[in-house]
Amino acid sequence: MNPRATLALLLLTALVLGGLFYLRKNVEPTRDAEQKQRYLAVFEPDDITTIDITRNGTKLSLRREGGEWRMTAPLKDRADPDAIDRLLHALRFMDVRDRQPGRNPANFPECGLELPRARIVLGGAENVIVDLGAETALPNEIFAKLGSESSIARIPSSILELVTRPPDSFRDPRLTNLMADDVEKFTVRRADGEMTLRRERGAWVIAKPVQAAADPRAVRAFLEPLLGLRVKDFGAQDAAPDTSAALPGQAAAISLTPRGGGDELELKLQRGGTNNAENISAFFEPRGGNISVDAAAAVLFDISPETLRDRSLGHVDIDTIDRIRVESDGKVVTLQRGGEGWSGVEDGRSRHAEEIADLVQLFNTTRVEGFRTAASAAETGLTAPAQKIIFYAWLSENSAEEAAGAHPIAGAEAGLPAPDGKIYARATGSDETVTIAPELPAMLRAIVAPDNVNGPR
Repeated sequence: MNPRATLALLLLTALVLGGLFYLRKNVEPTRDAEQKQRYLAVFEPDDITTIDITRNGTKLSLRREGGEWRMTAPLKDRADPDAIDRLLHALRFMDVRDRQPGRNPANFPECGLELPRARIVLGGAENVIVDLGAETALPNEIFAKLGSESSIARIPSSILELVTRPPDSFRDPRLTNLMADDVEKFTVRRADGEMTLRRERGAWVIAKPVQAAADPRAVRAFLEPLLGLRVKDFGAQDAAPDTSAALPGQAAAISLTPRGGGDELELKLQRGGTNNAENISAFFEPRGGNISVDAAAAVLFDISPETLRDRSLGHVDIDTIDRIRVESDGKVVTLQRGGEGWSGVEDGRSRHAEEIADLVQLFNTTRVEGFRTAASAAETGLTAPAQKIIFYAWLSENSAEEAAGAHPIAGAEAGLPAPDGKIYARATGSDETVTIAPELPAMLRAIVAPDNVNGPR
């Protein structure tokens, strides 16, 4: 190629690239220009990390730290992310009704922008300053100004409702941002005693006043409403109330230990009367001290260890079961898995897989109706249980943890009927007497056929 032609082509390419660079730097795309013409402030809400609102000589400051909004002035507290989203959305989409360029607010005192009634400063990828001034002659409009622009705009006055709200309206109304899975231990204190639950190897157990397994679903159902309590009113910060002299039913407290460490959190509640749960006063230092919470907090006055106890006899996965031993009224059947079905070792009868699945389902869903620690052995009939069931897993070879052979997974035994019609029972390996519905013992009697079945061995 001719060197002169090549040089000319390079110069032309440089001019085109330079022109494109200039246009991108100095000429806004059509859409951006339209946005800036239509709205007072154009920014990306997700890029905003600081908000400062000055009104009536006071300053409200909000900061995003680690993905969470916090209020830093006029007090320090967790901020309401929903309230901040509403504020940023309203600021981003403030319609400009009219724009008057080339106007200095100092020369137009009627616009109220020389000393604005509110100034909003947004910080982030770029800073945005919005001044809100006086009302215009038109209804529901105010004067406004963006940063250092030499123009005065008219915008809807609805933005004032968000900007001039009291500081408490920007505080997070949720008592905490914790979930039940974030709690390692908790203690409930009332005039009638204490109750402590903690995690052991990932499972909830009751440590006080009794030692027993806890139902994780019941624990979650108790903790979640408490952790998510709505704060109805933020009172003045003060010392925690003295509830030592409160009558039973008037005061309660719960101490929570977060998982992974951290300061223990204590919530103290007080109500005026035994049946008055509509407005409960509380003290929770992380939220500023004295607060008022919604009626869901009343659960703390009524919770008991029995409510949180594990009411199952045990749980088995049918796929892990190899043998089932069933005893009823002196007869025994050992059910052994074979192919798609099950067969009785003693009676030689086959059982359909559906029948065994129903048995496992009934065992897993049978719930403890009551705990009867005071019942005597003669009363319960559990010294010689009428029915027993034990589920086994079978190991064909020795392992480092267990020897080959049958290994009990779970089970239960049933005795005599209780006065209320329930059946005295206990889980295999437990000494605690409970009562259950009669359906499980009835199924065990049906499984053990009365004929051609040997006695227990």
